[in-house]
Amino acid sequence: MDRVLRLTSGGVLLLVFLVAILPSDIHWFWKAFILFMAINQIQSAFTNWCPVMVLYRKMGIKECEC
Repeated sequence: MDRVLRLTSGGVLLLVFLVAILPSDIHWFWKAFILFMAINQIQSAFTNWCPVMVLYRKMGIKECEC
């Protein structure tokens, strides 16, 4: 679960970054989305919970047994 969660987060942030560097005016949605992602990652560091984890559990992805 942890690796998939990190992969998803990194992939989405990379996608937003690539959209941000295009030579056009950046829509407010992308700025708000990357802000949401950053705030979500910060709260996840303290609470050890992320909304995407609920979706992954329903998909059958198991958590790490470390």
